[in-house]
Amino acid sequence: MGKYDDITPEKLKAEILRFARLLLKMEEEGVLLEKTPSVLRLLGELRQMLFAYEVRYTKKLMPSERPDREAVAERDPGLDDSLRIVQEALRREKELQEELERRLFRERPRDD
Repeated sequence: MGKYDDITPEKLKAEILRFARLLLKMEEEGVLLEKTPSVLRLLGELRQMLFAYEVRYTKKLMPSERPDREAVAERDPGLDDSLRIVQEALRREKELQEELERRLFRERPRDD
């Protein structure tokens, strides 16, 4: 289970708004560029939250029957992008797992 798999829409919205307010406050204080390491760390956390939310809720948005892509895009233009992002992440995870298995379990040369 991922760190943010249980994030609710309300919590995600609150975190996005908190991040926006923080950026504005840093800009007002004139320290935004000095705080880039902190901004990047927070942005990474926010990105993880957004991805967890998207993965979890994309499935809920899909109708039970399997419509063609045009029908999906007409009903919800963002859903097509969400599905693409999730499918790409799953493909990359599978590739990384296969690469790890190749490296861990490749035959070692024998000393005869």
